Amino acid sequence: MLFNQKRKGEIIMDVEIKDRKKEIEYLRMALNMVEIGVNYEITDLIIRVSKELNEMGDHFAIDDAVHILYDWRRDWKEYFKLKKENDGKET
Repeated sequence: MLFNQKRKGEIIMDVEIKDRKKEIEYLRMALNMVEIGVNYEITDLIIRVSKELNEMGDHFAIDDAVHILYDWRRDWKEYFKLKKENDGKET
């Protein structure tokens, strides 16, 4: 788990179905079909890196990777923060 804790035997859907993007979900499913077990958030990171690598080619550097990782972590931290706040309002 990246930002949420999961207790043994408990099934938690981290990213709500309504919030999922087809591009990420299709790649996640395809990777899992070939026994590369990844969750939705990790698949999002793979897509971000792949897009940047395709655009930059051999100019891709460690600084680019750091920025991608930083943005990815920030985005998912914010998503789960808002999700937690909204879940609290529904109860």
